[in-house]
Amino acid sequence: MIVTDWQARHGLTAAEHQAEFNQLTARGYRMIKISGYELGGQPRFASVWAVQGGSSWQARHGISDTEYQATVTLLGGSGFRPVDLSVFRSGGRVLFSAIWEQEQGLEWVARHSLTGAEYQSLFDDLSGRGFRLRCLSPYEDAGGVRFACIWDRYAGPAWSARHGLSDAEYQREFDSQQDRGFRLVRAVGYAIGGGIRYAGIWEQSPGHPGKAAHGVAHSDYQSQFDANTRAGLRLVDVSGFRDSGSARYTMVWETTPEADVSSDAARGLIVPFMQKWAVPGFSFAVARNGSIRSARAFGYANRITREIATPDHRFRIASIAKPITSTAVHMLIEQGRLATTDLVFGPGALLGTTYGTQPYSARLRAVTLQHLLEHTAGGWVNDDNDPMFQQTALSQDALITWTLDNRPLDNNPGTTYGYSNFGYCLLGRIIEHLTGMSYGDFVRRSVLDPSGAGQAFLAGATARDRAAAEAVYVGLDRAAPYETRVDRMDAHGGWAATPADVLRFCFSVDGLSSPPDLLQPATRIAMTTASAARPVSATTPGYARGWAVNSVGTIWHDGTLPGTQSILVRPSDGRAWSAVCNAGRPGTALANEFDTLMWKVQQEV
Repeated sequence: MIVTDWQARHGLTAAEHQAEFNQLTARGYRMIKISGYELGGQPRFASVWAVQGGSSWQARHGISDTEYQATVTLLGGSGFRPVDLSVFRSGGRVLFSAIWEQEQGLEWVARHSLTGAEYQSLFDDLSGRGFRLRCLSPYEDAGGVRFACIWDRYAGPAWSARHGLSDAEYQREFDSQQDRGFRLVRAVGYAIGGGIRYAGIWEQSPGHPGKAAHGVAHSDYQSQFDANTRAGLRLVDVSGFRDSGSARYTMVWETTPEADVSSDAARGLIVPFMQKWAVPGFSFAVARNGSIRSARAFGYANRITREIATPDHRFRIASIAKPITSTAVHMLIEQGRLATTDLVFGPGALLGTTYGTQPYSARLRAVTLQHLLEHTAGGWVNDDNDPMFQQTALSQDALITWTLDNRPLDNNPGTTYGYSNFGYCLLGRIIEHLTGMSYGDFVRRSVLDPSGAGQAFLAGATARDRAAAEAVYVGLDRAAPYETRVDRMDAHGGWAATPADVLRFCFSVDGLSSPPDLLQPATRIAMTTASAARPVSATTPGYARGWAVNSVGTIWHDGTLPGTQSILVRPSDGRAWSAVCNAGRPGTALANEFDTLMWKVQQEV
């Protein structure tokens, strides 16, 4: 999330830290970094705070090994996972401090009390299985050097981690990583025996400009802090550690250009929305007359490593897949390979008897291609029992069979409108049966590549399936973006793309002379004419074949998934815009506010 208001503290005793905790949380701040260390023979604490939304969180400081493990277990039962951890030794005691967040997101592992050999073995095992080191805290107990660590499992850009480095070794490593295009994500200093060692985590990803320092004396910390804040930098990582009777610090500072909301009208609209809804990253593109005028991004594609969002990052676009699928179907109609009156189920029908148990019901045998396009098949609606979010262990084909056998249609086809993700899943299978190609291959070859949107791809379900330059998704209110079977949602919600590529697709069906449309004018008009079962009224938009429509010629579609909100709008006057963010939860007001926001933003760029 974009931080516009932050605070930092250092050198606090346990009592002072608790007093600051109470005071800052009462003012709406949340702690995002904590470091415990010894100063003058006593436990001290440094922390970084920010005003930002997000999931529920808790923190502990200065607790024992046993208390820490008990807290991990207790909070884990309520869906909390540790996101920051600091361990140090003071006066013969080993003290743990940590921050927890309540989320249903990435698979994670947390370990402590590891010997050096155990840590290296764990590092090799977890990194080999696609985990990435989030947090490392070496420390010393009566038995020697120990390691505590937190890991997340997700795909991403190249990363590396080092530990046990002397001052000179750390500086050489920092320089080498920087020369290779790796950005410092986290730095840790720690006292072992009579010496000081450093550890760091680096990632090869775009980030905001900044600076780092290590071995900063306690007496110099405040002056460096003041100088950096005057220069417009924000403290994003801090680690304190004992140095004889005093202490030293590592620090990572970065700019936050989005924080200045007064200098840019679009930013002034978007940043408050992101803060309200705890949105890490936001990307949009605006066009006129078939040409993209502006493509911008804000915040983080991955908030864990502070990888900034860029206009080239791809996001899940959820139900914007439906107009893409509809366009592919209408291309087949133009080729004479499909007709809107074609039956879908039964002997000789488009899907024949491939799925489900015979005999089919009369209602099922009456479903046509047009019913699927217009969401008028008579059932399988997008409610709490939406088939596409049920039976998550089943493959796509198995889910279709299960749905036909267990979810009979509620109404006669063609009589009622009921928005149906499952119906568009069936359209994807029709494309495959007819063309002999996978849905994704046909759509890419026939729709996306010709429109210049070929960088779009079908997203995977888990964080391990994350593609290059793809956002990391964050669910609101414990919504689980990586427990959703996006991999079987291809034709109704499976694509990931940049907003600019979404607009390039839109240009191919917008009816303007340039660039050329993929469809004939009569086909495009039929595709965007409201269904008789969902006509346009004074208060309610209509729905055509994969597009929402209204009486003034605007066509659009939005999309919502756990961790995703998207919008595509094309009014009749040559304007068009698309936007997406990597946070969301179905059933919230976020979708309406997102749409309203973009109507305002497009006027400012």
